[in-house]
Amino acid sequence: MKLIQQIKQVKRSVLLAVSLAGVAVGLFSALPATEVLHVFSSNEFCASCHTMEPMAETFAQSIHGGNNQHGFVADCVDCHLPESNVVEELWVKGTSGTRHLWGEFVLGMDSLDYEELHPNRAEYVFDSGCVNCHRGLEERAKGADENSLASDFSHNLAFNNQDNDPSWKCSGCHYDIAHPNLKRKMRLREEERIRTVMATEGL
Repeated sequence: MKLIQQIKQVKRSVLLAVSLAGVAVGLFSALPATEVLHVFSSNEFCASCHTMEPMAETFAQSIHGGNNQHGFVADCVDCHLPESNVVEELWVKGTSGTRHLWGEFVLGMDSLDYEELHPNRAEYVFDSGCVNCHRGLEERAKGADENSLASDFSHNLAFNNQDNDPSWKCSGCHYDIAHPNLKRKMRLREEERIRTVMATEGL
């Protein structure tokens, strides 16, 4: 009987030691992961790729990019990474970053295909970022009526439709709020690139 008690005590001690070691490893792994995420998530880093230049230029002209009365500048990751947990954030950052770097340095892409990407914006613009900055928007909108601010009233209509629309996302209505005139900017850049190629080849 005493031997069984000793074995149970040893099992508890081992289990406790393993649990503590697991927590320690998890914490020590999460800290560098968070730091890596921070370093590679700055606006400067995101804008360092050639293919991201039109996005960076139009972002600087937007309300979110500092063109507002407060001088507030959002981070690219505020919209393009989910506000959830380190694991999901690292996964999204890693997969999207790898895709961009592959296109930039391996495929030698000059630009992103805006026409193809824009209809799928809900896949890489996360509502959690909108909600994180615009706290209280839904509550204010739900109490709005025809005498309220136009933005509150229109958000009221949108939030009322949220449960009926499985594809409901903030970016469904706010098409280019952080990148005004991006489509035009990319078209002009492409036209300039074609003119340069033709001039170089003497056409």
